[in-house]
Amino acid sequence: MSTRSNPFQSKQELETVFALVNRRIAEKVGDYKRYDFSQNQSRAFNVFFDLAQEFDLLEDLLTLAVLTLRSLFHIHAEIYVLTRSASLLRYCCSTGADCTIPPMDTEGLPLTDGPFIHEGRYCIPIRGKKMDVELLPITPVGETLGLLVLHPRLPLSPKKQLFYEKFANRVGYQLHNRLVACKHREHLEFIKSLVHDIGHNVIVPNMYFKLLFRQLDGKMKSMRHAIEDLLETSECSNALAQLNYIQNRMDEQYQEVYKHFQQTSLFLETLLRQSHFEKGRYVLHKTVVHLHDRIMAPQLERFKTRFDEKDIALVPFCDASAATEKDITVTADVGLISQVLANLFSNAVKYTRPSPAPEDAKGHALSGMPAKFLCYGISRLRGYLEGDRDAARIDIITSGPHLDSDDAPRIFDADYRGKDVGQEYGTGHGLFFVQEITRLHGGDAGYEQHPKGNCFYIILPCDDSEPKQPF
Repeated sequence: MSTRSNPFQSKQELETVFALVNRRIAEKVGDYKRYDFSQNQSRAFNVFFDLAQEFDLLEDLLTLAVLTLRSLFHIHAEIYVLTRSASLLRYCCSTGADCTIPPMDTEGLPLTDGPFIHEGRYCIPIRGKKMDVELLPITPVGETLGLLVLHPRLPLSPKKQLFYEKFANRVGYQLHNRLVACKHREHLEFIKSLVHDIGHNVIVPNMYFKLLFRQLDGKMKSMRHAIEDLLETSECSNALAQLNYIQNRMDEQYQEVYKHFQQTSLFLETLLRQSHFEKGRYVLHKTVVHLHDRIMAPQLERFKTRFDEKDIALVPFCDASAATEKDITVTADVGLISQVLANLFSNAVKYTRPSPAPEDAKGHALSGMPAKFLCYGISRLRGYLEGDRDAARIDIITSGPHLDSDDAPRIFDADYRGKDVGQEYGTGHGLFFVQEITRLHGGDAGYEQHPKGNCFYIILPCDDSEPKQPF
């Protein structure tokens, strides 16, 4: 993870930003000299800006705007805001809670053409920011979010018109932020409700499936015993042999379904953990585990059928990992790290290709490796981490051409997909997830070219504390 003291990529970029900001400050100082606002007008900007920080609710902000104009300039004002149905709704006016000003007809008003007079009122479009428009709970008309409607003595001087337009712009900036905040609050409330729904309608019923699987397993074992008794005490008829064959296949199918159920349950209960939603980030539930037995082996077993279907041979280790050390323990969130490996294996199923056949010095093809293969290994990196702590490295090496040199530095970026993905389905999120989760564990993930193909690896801190017992 970067330890740079500023978020800019280079000194040159930082200097560019400094130059831009200095230029805009100078331009704005010049603008205000030309505006030549009165002391009272400048005070109105300051009062509105300062007090806008004190009021959180949208209605309070808009009330502040109309009362600022009434208090300092003795004119009445109203504010209309667009609704989700694209109509204008009056939110407040300066005469009080029981507004004595009749609402105006807002049908067909020219919201994108600048200030206009309507029903004897001076109407100024309130424009929002150009950024984050997609986060608004309403659809602006152009950049317009609503109307600031004034009841001054007409006609207004050009200087007063300019002031009220600038005031409407400041209202628009604050209104935009409050509308986005309202949308965020709606999202958060929905997520909280969704979390409870998931727990009630997904996690709890999924636990009931575990009970059903245990009951089914008991019945299948009873049937197995009954068939074995028949085979021992009866003549082995064709019908009984066929029944025995069917029972064996049912046992195999049951074990396959149950393994997938266990992994799906693990992933569901881990990804949909309530604490993730409450904290707004992944919350790790760590335990001390044998990396090979508890995490690597179950995922290899889960993907074995898919590897076989693609004619991908599994090789216990390549020369990058001299051996698979099965006794290494780590402190990890089993569900999340299992999904990290599942992402890497899923990519291997999709993207493993035959490697060009290696040749000897005379150009003769060498044999010894299958056409398509996946090598895997776990090794200990002694003193690799800060504080001279050991780390565990998992290597996943797949046959095939090396990644494109332009793709390799970016493959862990969110939503990025390389040039050579072909027709394989993907979203570009898997490797981003892999790196995010390993870094949350205090480790990392990366890619290296390998003589036999492509090597993806993850690094996790080892657990060497004696009191904890791995399982």
